Amino acid sequence: MPEILPYIDTTILVSIVVVLLSAVVINAIARRIFDHHLRKALTSERRTGITFMRNAVKAAILFVSVLAIIYSIPALRSLAVGVFAGASILAAIIGFASQKAFSNIVSGIFIVLFKPFRVDDIIKINGEIGTIEDITLRHTVIRALENKRLIYPNSVIDSEPLINWTIRDEKAQKFMFISVGFEADVDRAVAIIREEATKHPDLLDERTPEEVADGKPLVEVPVLDFSQSMVNFRVPLWAKDLPTAMNMTWDVHRAIKRRFDEEGIPFGRPSQVNYGGEQLRQRAVGEAGP
Repeated sequence: MPEILPYIDTTILVSIVVVLLSAVVINAIARRIFDHHLRKALTSERRTGITFMRNAVKAAILFVSVLAIIYSIPALRSLAVGVFAGASILAAIIGFASQKAFSNIVSGIFIVLFKPFRVDDIIKINGEIGTIEDITLRHTVIRALENKRLIYPNSVIDSEPLINWTIRDEKAQKFMFISVGFEADVDRAVAIIREEATKHPDLLDERTPEEVADGKPLVEVPVLDFSQSMVNFRVPLWAKDLPTAMNMTWDVHRAIKRRFDEEGIPFGRPSQVNYGGEQLRQRAVGEAGP
């Protein structure tokens, strides 16, 4: 480092300052332009492309600025040339690192071009549900539940199977699973479930005109099965998007619980038989026979 200092005269310092200021100004202008277009973008495809290009331009400005600073200092320039020319091990390490970086960049470009997901899409990956927040040259940022951020390298997320709820149609269907006891009035339970679900303002009517004419109910409450001394229902509900559907099912569950309590309809409870020591002995003797 001491042998580099004599080369840093006033001219070089001015050049470095000019490079840094230029980088800051250009980056601020570019960001302002991209943010302006982001605010005007009406589709997820445009927001995804603009976001990716904004990050690509930012990385390019940083890369060019570093090269310009190195080039402006003769000692650093010659040192860099010597290191890259003579250190084969370092070159191999840099080559391996750049291979991964290049893989992430290529995967990011493929994501933007082929659109398996876009900015603002709701996806499920590795058991986590979240919203695509950002797609950079290196990684994709997902805003998951509890406001946590999942950061996946582009090459990894591009090869992971995922579920995209908004790539074609944002409407989402959620199922409510409700159980009542065998002794319950099933017809009354079905009527209450249908009434409370139908009253919710976020419920969508996905029936065709033919189904409406045929009298198909807005909310179907089919019996799923009988198990563990319970009558089990699976109730499908539609909403404009997944978050709305989840909030709607929570509201309807709460309303059904209140109505069941008011009208004395028992929820299903799995039947359990607990044997004590004497009961187990008598059961074993009975199964063994005389």
